[in-house]
Amino acid sequence: MRPLEGITVLDFTQAYSGPYCAMNLADYGARVIKVERIETGDQSRFWNPYAANGNSGYFAVYNRNKEGIAVDMSEPEGKEVIKRLYGKVDVVLENFKFGTLDKLGLGYEEMKKVNPDIIFASITGFGQTGPLKTNTAYDNVIECMSGFMEMTGFPEYPPLRSGASVADSYTGLTMALAIVLACYDKKRTGKGRRIDVAMLDTMFATIEDAVLAYALTGKEISRTGNAKPREIVPYDTYYCADDFIAVGINDESMWPDFCEAIEMPELEKDPRYATNDLRCENFESFTALMRDCFKDKECAWLMKRFAMYNIPATPIVDPVDAMTHPQMLARDMIIEIEDPNVGRFKAFGIPVKFSGTPGYVKKPSPLLGENSRDVLEEAGYSQEEIEKLITDEIIGAPETAPAE
Repeated sequence: MRPLEGITVLDFTQAYSGPYCAMNLADYGARVIKVERIETGDQSRFWNPYAANGNSGYFAVYNRNKEGIAVDMSEPEGKEVIKRLYGKVDVVLENFKFGTLDKLGLGYEEMKKVNPDIIFASITGFGQTGPLKTNTAYDNVIECMSGFMEMTGFPEYPPLRSGASVADSYTGLTMALAIVLACYDKKRTGKGRRIDVAMLDTMFATIEDAVLAYALTGKEISRTGNAKPREIVPYDTYYCADDFIAVGINDESMWPDFCEAIEMPELEKDPRYATNDLRCENFESFTALMRDCFKDKECAWLMKRFAMYNIPATPIVDPVDAMTHPQMLARDMIIEIEDPNVGRFKAFGIPVKFSGTPGYVKKPSPLLGENSRDVLEEAGYSQEEIEKLITDEIIGAPETAPAE
């Protein structure tokens, strides 16, 4: 058995943060039943990149391992479908705007009437409390508002958004952890609970030394590019003769070896740079020295030298090159999925490696309403009732679902 087998999640989420959370739960064995709008489904079904058939690869990759149903929750019969499912699942996950399920008569209080011990997990931009709780937010807004964006980039240029939507992925992972913790606690106590995870809270908790520095010293600090001049030097990126290279040391014992690796042994005892504190203090002159040192050296030579002295370093790697990197391949981090929405494609693998019971991709992303019939039958609906719900456009279901 995979670690989360036996846990069933009713997943109302769409876009990124919620589907990413549910995907991680499903990858490790949870049964995830994704609920979509009957006509259009998850909004990410219309997000780039598209496959040749016009369907979204974005939707396909973040909704793997999930079953899918389509329900019109605005109609009484659709609400009844959801209420029946509440009684059959362990976890409900949603990332609607604040209060949406309550307005539909399907919120936490209504859930508890059907299933008193349910775990109800909500992802929102700003949480279930506070003056901004009703506001909508996306990754760029949260990165900016949390201070994360101000800490990213070079001081002489405007703040930068991260290259990937980290506010969504960090929040999704935080909620996945919260759900696992709640399931563990429920196993001990028999009680469910409400879980409230906000994107803003998650990102504010990731900005590391900015809050700590102000709390301890009263000093405000800002972005420093690719370096960490307040903490560790060298820890930076430099242009060499033919590439761009990142290198860093995190322990003073590595300093002599770094000096030997770049063939500047005299730096070890240099009174300006002999300790990390001195290198931090003299960061500007040290950086100028390193730039001059690196600019005429080829990347392959530098990498060979750093490997010889066990100094962490790498040339710049773009995402396409990462897909063929031997380390990625050895760790099964590039997998191929045959998907009914987009066909065969390559995707990222599963990062946590459990011995004996590893996560794996059991099924691809669902067609819209692919599992509606089966899920409703499990919930106690007869075939006649199911077909009537389809005819009345309360639920959506394809005429034939693909074989797993």
